[in-house]
Amino acid sequence: MKKKRIFLLLILFLVLGGFVTYNYVYQDHRDIKSETSQIEITAPYLLEQFKTNNGDALLNKTLTVTGVITDVEDGAVTIDESVHASFVENSTRLNKNEKVKIKGRCIGYDELFEIVKLDQCSPIK
Repeated sequence: MKKKRIFLLLILFLVLGGFVTYNYVYQDHRDIKSETSQIEITAPYLLEQFKTNNGDALLNKTLTVTGVITDVEDGAVTIDESVHASFVENSTRLNKNEKVKIKGRCIGYDELFEIVKLDQCSPIK
């Protein structure tokens, strides 16, 4: 009788542990579009933060970046030649030399091209 009780407790513990582990490993993805921006900043100032090694605190944060579009690509834009912003949806209708405000997640600084990268971006009207 005692062996059955220990066996049942062990099975219950394994099932519960498996459930907790699964929920921890497979968490929901962040929805940057619905998050509130933590910082509002201009594109050149954001680039300057990374050049002076103060940008690490901005990594993985939701930012609102303002500036003028200097390059338009398929699904991405470059703002003030400082920030490369890739969009969730390809149907963004932004034009070169247009002043924009974009919300996205800061994913890092590309030292080779000297540009800050944002992903999951969406334009703010």
